[in-house]
Amino acid sequence: MPQVSEKYLEARKNKIAIAAVNVFAKKGYSNATMKDIMDEVQISRGGLYAHFENIDTVFLAALKYDDFLNIESALSPDPKEPLFPQLKDWIQKTVLSVQDSDRNLVRAKSEFFLSHNASEFPYLQERHEKLANVIQLFIHMGIEAGEFRDTIDVNTFSELLIAMIDGIMLQQYNQFCSGFNLSKRIDLLNTMIERILS
Repeated sequence: MPQVSEKYLEARKNKIAIAAVNVFAKKGYSNATMKDIMDEVQISRGGLYAHFENIDTVFLAALKYDDFLNIESALSPDPKEPLFPQLKDWIQKTVLSVQDSDRNLVRAKSEFFLSHNASEFPYLQERHEKLANVIQLFIHMGIEAGEFRDTIDVNTFSELLIAMIDGIMLQQYNQFCSGFNLSKRIDLLNTMIERILS
């Protein structure tokens, strides 16, 4: 029997992760099954289990793929331009991404994060720390440029900003309240942040 190359196996695993994003976006994490993944990818049970041992490992692969897709929308400052408008633009793009319901993992992420301990899955902690560090570096850049006040607790600010953005996105996804106006919430969040930073 011919050997299958590592490149082929990796490509197949990536194909499964890409298809899994669609499944988790439609069904969330709690309702998705390995059978759903098999049907979406059109792969046999043995083919799926050759790459992933359970739904958790499939979800982590889908999450990593989704994170990779969102690298281009990461907070990456242009030091030649004022920083606060760049921060506002990043917040808006991040929050508005929840409106892409076909590929949105907000529901699946919240279900997975609430039902698992981050210590079981180091990638969860890594991705959070990476985002917090990016925000902290951005704020330090603003402090050094004299654009942001130097009395900010940068660590606490970054954690609060992540929590507020996550909360707005989850509320928008679930539409807990009638008359939810996303743009008003983004504007209010930006006003609060400007008062903290200026």
